[in-house]
Amino acid sequence: MTNISGLTSTVITLFIIVITSFAATKFRLIDDTFTKGFSKFVICVAQPFMIIDSLCGVQFSLENLKKGFTVTGLGFISLGICAAVAFLVTKPFKNRDDRKIGTFALVFANTGFMGIPVLKALFGDIGAFYGAFFLISFQVVLWTYGMVLLGRGRDDIKVKPLNLLLNFGTVPCIIGILLYILPFDLPGPVASAVSMLGSICAPGSMIIVGSILASVPIKELFLDWKVYLICAMRLLALPALVCGLCVLCRLPEDMVYLFTTLTALPCATNCAMYAQSYDISPALAAKSASLTTLLSVLTVPLMLWLAKMILSLR
Repeated sequence: MTNISGLTSTVITLFIIVITSFAATKFRLIDDTFTKGFSKFVICVAQPFMIIDSLCGVQFSLENLKKGFTVTGLGFISLGICAAVAFLVTKPFKNRDDRKIGTFALVFANTGFMGIPVLKALFGDIGAFYGAFFLISFQVVLWTYGMVLLGRGRDDIKVKPLNLLLNFGTVPCIIGILLYILPFDLPGPVASAVSMLGSICAPGSMIIVGSILASVPIKELFLDWKVYLICAMRLLALPALVCGLCVLCRLPEDMVYLFTTLTALPCATNCAMYAQSYDISPALAAKSASLTTLLSVLTVPLMLWLAKMILSLR
């Protein structure tokens, strides 16, 4: 059973953290140096521990394992659908860097940082478990298609085959799956440390979003038509499309909710991070990540309500 009220509470909580970080940045309690360093910590430390904790938090069963890998396979399909739509939607963007960031923002949602906490609020521990399996497909597509996308016309951004298998997303997934399969539990203090470090991920990513938001002039945030298009597609059109396709394909109810939620999440925080690092339309990336995160307080519950209505018709 899904817990939409719990989801709404979680999304509002994350929104409050964004606003708090925004205020802290405006009052110069947080600066750009902190944001960049903390971003690396969240990606390289907090997210891996969150993934491992998510995979170890469910009792072993062969059915759960099979369903987890089914989520991985369906993840590739859903990301492929988003990539095809994004290619068409961003064609009107005259600037090549804007097209890159627009496409990246539409393909890659904030699954790694925000997705697992949201899925846990919606489904409980099994939701976080499935979310970790989705991250396998997410990371593979990110380190292949995502890097190729950002590297078009650039010599300094290349796809490294080793990164496809060894990165801060896939490695903890492999470790977590092994720990899930093996017939022993982590010692209490170790399990607590893994859980505590992983719990930093969601609030940490929202702190980063709030800091990025504070760097964007408010007037610019609401005057760029490209940002509105990205918001509409990322938060409304894509999740509605994926939800409809899931229902047409007769997927189980929990899978419909799962992929609707994953697709309805705001733009990946990585979008703004990579844009800043490689100087690829950093302003558009910051505005897209910030505004989609703010609007997701309303749109994520709305998309789940839509999924519920569609499922009631079949």
